[in-house]
Formats: sequence, structure tokens, C-alpha cells
Amino acid sequence: MTPTPAPTQPCSPDTLTAANEVVVGALLPLAAPGAWMRSANMQMGLNLAFERLNSTGILGTPLRLAILDSADDPVRSAQQAEELIVKECAAALIVGLGDASTAAVAEVTARFGKPMIVIDAAAPQLTESMPQNLFRLAPASPMVASMPASWLADVGDYNRDGVVRAVVIAENSAAGDLFVEQTGEWFGRFGLEAVIHRIDLPMTDFSPEIARLLAMPEIPDAVFIVIGADSALDLHQQLYDAGIRPEKGTLVVNQSRRALDPGAFGLHYQLGAGSVIARRGPWPSIAPEMGRQLFDRYRQNGLAWPEMSVFLAHDSLLLLADAMQRAPTLRGDDLIAALESSDIELAAGRYTFLFGAAQPPNGENAPTYAWHQWMTPPLLYLMITEAGQPPASMPAIWPEQYRSAPKPTMP
Repeated sequence: MTPTPAPTQPCSPDTLTAANEVVVGALLPLAAPGAWMRSANMQMGLNLAFERLNSTGILGTPLRLAILDSADDPVRSAQQAEELIVKECAAALIVGLGDASTAAVAEVTARFGKPMIVIDAAAPQLTESMPQNLFRLAPASPMVASMPASWLADVGDYNRDGVVRAVVIAENSAAGDLFVEQTGEWFGRFGLEAVIHRIDLPMTDFSPEIARLLAMPEIPDAVFIVIGADSALDLHQQLYDAGIRPEKGTLVVNQSRRALDPGAFGLHYQLGAGSVIARRGPWPSIAPEMGRQLFDRYRQNGLAWPEMSVFLAHDSLLLLADAMQRAPTLRGDDLIAALESSDIELAAGRYTFLFGAAQPPNGENAPTYAWHQWMTPPLLYLMITEAGQPPASMPAIWPEQYRSAPKPTMP
């Protein structure tokens, strides 16, 4: 007769004083196809935070970081989450996986009552059900999708013609389709006019598209460039050369990461004053001191600007360490309560969770996904204020809490 296996139980210590070590588990998609760079960024952020904490531990108790590769597979992710809790004795988990795998891990952590911090998954459904133990630092997808329309609504009628109007130039690709699908509806929600232009790549001469813009009966307040690689810079420069530029009544907004890539700096310096560039993540000109230190460490290796994932991974471990120091015990309920009351400035900004057990979102003044959601991640628009400006000194012009220069107004 086969004996019935004993039920699995978490083995994390109840208090810091009773612990030989405190374990934080992390699940990353290291072996997932196409995810290696994002995973490497998250692992680097975790390692830098662990390095920062390693000298003192958590109030003197040593910290151990247990990182497992789930390859972003939901079944494997759930199995490894349980392994971290019942074998590695993790007090909390950091999850840098996609939506489906994160949801699978959430079921496990909820069963064991362990807090988890989400640093990558963006589906609003993950927090809409108001799970007690799940906290998200990564921006939910509606927060990213609403960026262009929300920024332009804040700018208002730039060219003073009585209508706020945008043109979106998007490539015919999966990335272009996603931007148009997720972003398009937000212009209408903010009461803005939007015209979508689609183009095929590769292309270096954008004369036909520019002629199409010049033939429009009304001047748009903003043109959003949603194409990849150097083509985004080529189009940006050609728009300026054709007179589609801020002093003529149109802001040119580059949504491409390439506009901030060090490898494109020669081209970047040619972009004229008033050019606007989207950035997901902190920026040196406005980052807290801890954030500037992280920029310096990352750039020492000659790498491009660190993405949001580096900062969120780094800050997630420090956020948990702060909660552990404030909580009366390491039990799940106490750690969850401590996380809900977080108010701490780390590398990416100041972390608070506005909506939780004491103030749940009502779906009207606050969307339901705002539950345990960091609502002020640095989703930025930067501006070149003078030709040849070093990119690191570019100020943020949106949103209000990160603004370091006035919002643009037509000369």
C-alpha cells in the first residue's frame, strides 16, 4: 500500500529573530524564446539590489535570493512557485513572467498566503479580482496604452486652431498593429481627433508620407512616429526638414526606443529642439539618487540605457526588505499589510499602493486594476530643448509628478 504523501507546507520562519536566513524567491523566463534580454535585465536588477542588501541583511538576518528559470511556462511556473515556498522556504516571491504564467503563480501564492510582487506582466485582469497577496510594480497595459492621448490632452491645442488633433504613423507590423489597437481608442476617450497612417518597411525616403501630411487641410498638433530601428529617426529628421516641426505648429513625437539608443546618438543629435521622445522607465535627469547610481552601474558595461525591467526588479527586492523590517512577523498577512503601507523612494521613484484593503478601487474614480498597483511608474515623455543636447540631460515634460520642464507651448 502506497503511503499518502504528507501535505506540503511553507517552511519560512515566522520572525527575523528566529531565522537563520530570509529567503526571497524569484521566477524569471530565462529560457523563454525571445525573452533572454528582458530576463538578463531583471536578473541584473535583482543582483544589484541583493548586492546593496548583502552587507547588512534584513535587520542583521542574512538574505538569500533564490532565482529559478520557469521559461515562462504556466505549468512549470506554478510548480516552481510551490518549490520556492515549500522547499526553499521563501517568505515572498518576485515574478518577472508573462500574463499566463503570472496568473498560474498567483494561484499558488494565494493558496499559501505568500505575497508576490509582479514586475513584468501587464494584464489588468491580474489585479482586477483584488487578490490579497498580489502587488504589481509593472504598469498595467491601460496605463501604457493611454500615454499618447493622455500626454496630448495635457498639452492641449498646441497650434491654437480650436481642435486637438493627432496623426499616428505606424508601420505595418505586429508592433504597429498592437500600438494602433491599444492606443487608438484612448484618443476618442480624451476627446481628441486622431488619424492613423500605415506604412510598409523597409523604407528610408519618406517623401510620399510627408507629402500626405502636408496635403492635410488641418495642421496636426502632434505626429506620433511608431516605427522601428533607424527608420524612426530617418522619418523624424525628414519631417523636420520638410517644416513639420514645433515652431510651425506640430510636435513630432518619437515612440521608438531607438531614439535614445547610444548607437544612434550621431543621428539623435540632428533631431531639432522641441522633439519629443517616449521613455518607459526612469531617466537620469529626473531619477532619484539611487536611480542615478543604477544608471551608472549599468552603463559601466557599455550597455544601452537600462530598461524599466532593471529598475523594477531592483526595487522589488528592496521593497520586500523594507516591508520585512516594518512587519511584526514574516507571516504572509503581516508582510502583505506592511507592503500595503509602503511609502519609500527607491531607484525608479516613490512607491505607494493607493488602493488596497483600506481603500479598494471603486471602478469609477479608480479603475479596478488599480488594486495593489503602483500607479505612478515613470512612463515619460522627454524633450530635446536644444540641438546637440546630451540625451541624459533631456528633461521630462510629462507626467506632472515627473515634469522637470514646462509642457510645450507654440512659440
